[in-house]
Amino acid sequence: MTRLHDLALAYRLRWRRRRLLARALARRRQLTAIADRTGRIARGDILCFATVRNEALRLPHFLDHHRRLGVAHFLVVDNDSSDGTRDLLAAQTDVSVWTTAQSYKRARFGMDWLTWLMMRHGHGHWCLTLDADECLIYPYHDTRPLPALCGWLEAQG
Repeated sequence: MTRLHDLALAYRLRWRRRRLLARALARRRQLTAIADRTGRIARGDILCFATVRNEALRLPHFLDHHRRLGVAHFLVVDNDSSDGTRDLLAAQTDVSVWTTAQSYKRARFGMDWLTWLMMRHGHGHWCLTLDADECLIYPYHDTRPLPALCGWLEAQG
């Protein structure tokens, strides 16, 4: 009975994943590129994906912290900011920015947009999905950068 239950669960999860990918594919049209620097992404780069709105005060610390950890490129969706966030991001050489005025809630709180960007640019990379008010902290983050953590995770399988 457990085997049948596992198969049914796997089937439901597979269809849920397909539905979410289809949503992301449909929502891609809601994004307008402001500064697309994804051509600079190199093999092995660690990427950070975020959706922001009016985060100009937080972004300098957010970007600096994650750069120090080893994030090589940021892919950010600006959800109709009015505080200069878009301009601040567009001025960064390691940030690609898209904008939208569409509903954050209807886009699964930005995840549909980020899923599209990850599908398009994240394949073969370690990817972080963060909010601008979050700073990634992990054991030994102050002495071991993200590439070391990723290498250790890969070694663990």
